[in-house]
Amino acid sequence: MSTLQALNAQYLAYIVKYPLLTKSMTAGVFAGLNETTATVLTNEYKEIKIAGVNIKHVFSEKLLKMIIYGSCIATPISHYMYHIINNKLFKGPLSARQKVLQILTSLFTVTPFLSGCFVAWISLINNYQLPKHGFNLCTEITRISTIVKNGLSQGYLGVLKSSMVTSSFALVIAQKFIPPELWVVFFNVVYFFLGTYQNTKLKRFQKQQRIKKQEQEQEEEKKSK
Repeated sequence: MSTLQALNAQYLAYIVKYPLLTKSMTAGVFAGLNETTATVLTNEYKEIKIAGVNIKHVFSEKLLKMIIYGSCIATPISHYMYHIINNKLFKGPLSARQKVLQILTSLFTVTPFLSGCFVAWISLINNYQLPKHGFNLCTEITRISTIVKNGLSQGYLGVLKSSMVTSSFALVIAQKFIPPELWVVFFNVVYFFLGTYQNTKLKRFQKQQRIKKQEQEQEEEKKSK
């Protein structure tokens, strides 16, 4: 057995023994890569000065928050939702009609819910910061609600459409070639590429919105003077 085959066998063994933990760790890695790639593509580097030299890097709070999202939010949700769909609602072997119903059930439950979670989380990590002085819980809840609401109204439909198309093809492939216990891992890989595209698109859009807002504030300050 080659090294790659041995690692794959060991990974599958962990999937069986520790399904949620293994999937969460896998998703965390992919989410971190997602954020790193999106940061590079949108040129949103951080800078650190070492020996008088400014060095750009991709390590930030956003990176940690995306890892948390992938491992602690998206994966548990998809793990339990797919478990219900694959083991409670549709037990194999499935007829052609049941396979179609399985796909539709996933498309109209898992996909919309995860798309909403993704957009809301991206909106928060890109636009919300804790106040430096004076924390008021009610005010912060209102701020968070406004950010999430604006993020969903501006980005949800676009993310949902691309997710629905990608999920449709991915579900057909999963039904034919992927064991049910590996569905979450398979979709983690699929959504890594899709999520990187969506994250990059949202970052660029929200960056433009922030720049536009700053320009408007500067113009208002000039007029007030």
